[in-house]
Amino acid sequence: MAWLLACATFPLLWVGGLVTTTDAGMAFRDWLTSDGHFMLFYPWLSSAGEKFVEHGHRLLGATAGFLSIALVAVVWKTEPRAWVRKFSLVILAGVILQGVLGGMRVVFDERTLALVHGCTGPVFFLLSVAMVVFTSRWWRETEPAAPTEKSRGLLRLAILCTALALAQLAVGAVVRHSPHLTGEYAPALFHTAVYFHLLLALLIVVHVLLLAWRCCRSHLQAAGGLCLVALLGLQIVLGLETWFHKYGLPRWASDLVGEVSFVNREADFVQNAIVTSHVAVGSLILAASLVIVLRLARQFGLGTPRLALKHSPLTEGVR
Repeated sequence: MAWLLACATFPLLWVGGLVTTTDAGMAFRDWLTSDGHFMLFYPWLSSAGEKFVEHGHRLLGATAGFLSIALVAVVWKTEPRAWVRKFSLVILAGVILQGVLGGMRVVFDERTLALVHGCTGPVFFLLSVAMVVFTSRWWRETEPAAPTEKSRGLLRLAILCTALALAQLAVGAVVRHSPHLTGEYAPALFHTAVYFHLLLALLIVVHVLLLAWRCCRSHLQAAGGLCLVALLGLQIVLGLETWFHKYGLPRWASDLVGEVSFVNREADFVQNAIVTSHVAVGSLILAASLVIVLRLARQFGLGTPRLALKHSPLTEGVR
């Protein structure tokens, strides 16, 4: 159930990014209904354009909600660890909050709520990924080793990478939403967010490469570190493509090569696909960083709850 929820939440994030890219957030003026239809009974496959994108986002959100409820039921029936049961309730509260934020964005036609909704989505994805790790056999069967100063340093670096990746997704949401905001502060907010987005990108490159190098050198979560590097390389390419398609070449580049036809044009399928992929890969970088954090913490018993193994038939195999 944890895997199902995480796999449903990932497309929910990038389809949400597609809603922003195509400006489909107000395709419907009502919520919890869609053009007067109960959400689950709206003829989605017969719709097109913005309505198709937005209602697909709503259906994915409803799916994540139902899976969160099912996860709570399964966890409370089968899980001996009290802290995991409580964590499932946090996940349920998170999906409810995310749904309400999305609904209020429509009801009040408020771009600021759309921005907040876009920033909190990755946090819910982190919760679902964390539950996958907590309920894995690896987590239950791993016996923590004695922590060393090197392992603590590696964990701190992984935490920093995760924090930077989360901040980058939040700032990216500001970059995508701020051009649609009104008021005198909107242009300044956009320019500030763009420069901060570029600064965070540089910091992430440095810290991810350092994390991967230290993971491989110490033979701790080396596969996760290499996965992060691969995702980072893809993200850099997608980020450059996103910039070129949306804002064109820098002036110095235009002076050298002249204007080219594939950049700085109105939104089309290619641009939408590139921007959406940029959001999706950013979410995967965040998830991979969190997995490294949690697995390192468990491997060395740093800040992780103890296993509940006392006289539980569910844990006989672990014992």
